[in-house]
Amino acid sequence: MTLSANGNPASSLTDEEEVTLRRVAFGESEVKVMRARDLARLRALRLIEDAKDGPQLTAAGRTVFDGLPKPIGRENPRHSDSLLRQIEQRLDARRR
Repeated sequence: MTLSANGNPASSLTDEEEVTLRRVAFGESEVKVMRARDLARLRALRLIEDAKDGPQLTAAGRTVFDGLPKPIGRENPRHSDSLLRQIEQRLDARRR
C-alpha cells in the first residue's frame, strides 16, 4: 500500500479521491460517473476492490472512510439542529 509521509493513506488522497471514496462507500454513484483516475488510485492503495455490483470498500478503505471528516449534520444531528435554529433566529431578527 502506498502511504503518505506520515503513514496515513487518507492524508495522501486528493480532494477528488476523497469524493470518489465517499461515493464508493455510499454506493449511490454509477461507476461511469466516477473519475477513472481516482478509482485506479484507490485500487492501487487497496482502499477499494471490484465486486459484482461495482467497486466496494476494503477493510482498509472502510477505516480511511470512517476517519474522513463528516458533513455537518452527520456527526451530531443535535449540533446541526442547534446551529440551524441559531441561523434562523438571526435571520428573523434581521428581517424585523
